Amino acid sequence: MIKAYVADCACLPEAASDEIRKIYAGVLPDERIEKICRIRHSEARKQSLCAGLLLHYVLDRLSPGAQLTYQAFGKPLCAGLAFSLSHTENAVLVSVWDSQDSPTPFSTEAADFFIGCDIEKIRPYRPHIARRYFTKSEYDSLESIKNPQEQAELFSRYWTKKESVLKLTGLGMLLPMDLFDIRGALVQADRDQVQAWYEKQDKERQAQYGQAASILQERRMYLKEYRYQGCCVTVCALAERFAADVEIVDIKRLSDW
Repeated sequence: MIKAYVADCACLPEAASDEIRKIYAGVLPDERIEKICRIRHSEARKQSLCAGLLLHYVLDRLSPGAQLTYQAFGKPLCAGLAFSLSHTENAVLVSVWDSQDSPTPFSTEAADFFIGCDIEKIRPYRPHIARRYFTKSEYDSLESIKNPQEQAELFSRYWTKKESVLKLTGLGMLLPMDLFDIRGALVQADRDQVQAWYEKQDKERQAQYGQAASILQERRMYLKEYRYQGCCVTVCALAERFAADVEIVDIKRLSDW
């Protein structure tokens, strides 16, 4: 089953770099601690700490002691586990394939299975962003809404859906958002448009972008939406095996390890 875990960063106390090194030594990997400590802004440092604790909690349960590695463009892997990480202000999200809770085995090889997720606070509709990045049909559907609150909500839903697809492919913002439509629960990509985009790239980029192009053209990508404290949450995966709701993790308890 594909699960989504959410934690609230606001409950973590402010901590200077020396305190973080002392408290979390042996809990988080040294390189993660040093990455956190290099962040100067206290709120951003707290958010990174929250992300590290939540990620460690989730992955250590499924694959104890496993180390993170990184693909091209920074997409992380952990012992073959498919997972994704996102954050917004005081909330951190981790989505992961949890085979321990599956009544039947998942047949797809781990190396060929991907997850992307995104969490965003609902923000005012920005038509220039939608016009530039979304498909015409997505933009028109937003423009047809007259209620500003409903328009803002749909815009935020669309954005989290788009971001989850970008993360699944591993390319992030290098992948044009208008190559695919996310209005439904299944990603709809224009194969000809994807092929034209791919063929425009030079040989080096084609080698790097081939996987993403293949996913968009050949694979089904499913979208699952959730809500968490005024945030839109979306998980994108290559299998429709989503948990019914997000699981809230008490990050303050984890910080007391």
